[in-house]
Amino acid sequence: MAMYDYYEPKLADEPINVALNEAIERAAAGKAELPHPYLGASIVGSDCLRRVQYDWWCKPEISARTRAIFARGHYFEARAREQLVAAGFTFAPPQALEFKAVNGDLRGHADGIAIAGPNPLGSAYVNYPFIWECKALNSKNYRALARNGLEKEFPRYAAQISLYQAYLNLHNPVLFSAINADTCEQLHFWVPFDAERAQLWSDRAANIIAATRAGELLPRAYKDPDKFPCKMCPHVTRCWGQS
Repeated sequence: MAMYDYYEPKLADEPINVALNEAIERAAAGKAELPHPYLGASIVGSDCLRRVQYDWWCKPEISARTRAIFARGHYFEARAREQLVAAGFTFAPPQALEFKAVNGDLRGHADGIAIAGPNPLGSAYVNYPFIWECKALNSKNYRALARNGLEKEFPRYAAQISLYQAYLNLHNPVLFSAINADTCEQLHFWVPFDAERAQLWSDRAANIIAATRAGELLPRAYKDPDKFPCKMCPHVTRCWGQS
């Protein structure tokens, strides 16, 4: 009877891998960016109110791997934009993409505003201009989005584009592009403007700003720092050191 060796070499445990990854993390820690002096529309829809405050006010502790994921997202966004331009879309200049509200304490910057292009884009009721938003997702999240839709699967993204529509005063449906970062598949769909949803997130942003300016620490969304998603939060040590 043949004998099989089920030993699996653990290359991740090799000294070279451990040493280099530790060096990379130390270098990444030294490049942490300072927080923005404003609340960004992209974080208003987070599940945890306290994390929104920390993301706004505190220097994040972001691993090199997480930074690489952010960079991957920027790459796929730029690539998708180039493909849409090649397909005939024209985008507004960068200065048209930003909004400021609540005395400058709330700001946002859309990925793009399409001002001309193919028609009718598979939907006769859509008119130019419209906001374009792009996200790169892993396969699991990509499939979940395709199955369940944006509002259910990624409410924070729905919040983000609702604020863009409201404050940029562009109420045409948003063209949302999702890129599967594992397979490079693309998913494009319309997200209609919902005035009630936009007002809800606008009120939430205003409440967060008011509480933060008053020095009020808002409640956590979760109860255990050792479990997901607290464990994955870049502010977990800071947060659970508080009451």
